[in-house]
Amino acid sequence: MPRGSGIIVLFFLFISSLSSAQTLDITITRGASLDFTFNTIRQYTNGVIVPNATEFRIESTAEWDLYVGTQTIVPGQWDVIQSYSSAGSSTVPVSILEIRAISPGGTSQQTSFFQMQDFSTPTYLIGSAADDVLTNSGVGTNAPGDPVNNAFTHRFRIDYRLTPGVNYRPGVYSLTVVFTVAEDL
Repeated sequence: MPRGSGIIVLFFLFISSLSSAQTLDITITRGASLDFTFNTIRQYTNGVIVPNATEFRIESTAEWDLYVGTQTIVPGQWDVIQSYSSAGSSTVPVSILEIRAISPGGTSQQTSFFQMQDFSTPTYLIGSAADDVLTNSGVGTNAPGDPVNNAFTHRFRIDYRLTPGVNYRPGVYSLTVVFTVAEDL
């Protein structure tokens, strides 16, 4: 590996949360982990985009919410696995990672890239922390269904953009991106 390059490792965790006798499931179909390698100044300053890196499906017999956040040892900061130098800061905010969630039916409430936050303050892709109105079509669709019969509303592709800049210490960093589907209560 050239000196000054950095590798970012992402891990993905998918969680279903159900409080009653309903079916609620999230299944990853592609992209359980992802590596970013930066070898040029241009990559550091302009970022690297990995399109369609993760795909998952939702199956639910109840209204549902879908949200995402990061999980790290120190909330809001990437975990440092290895440093290659003492130059620069090793405190790297999770916000340098951005994602875009796309469903074929355009149901995601987040259609452009947004900065990741710690899981304690997740970003909702469908629904909100409140009890939401049943939405059968369009943005925010949270109706019961499955990815076979409801392919436009129950399948999601995730694009990632990572723009670290040049102020951070070269090395290997990691974080876990947590996608959660939960019954809308």
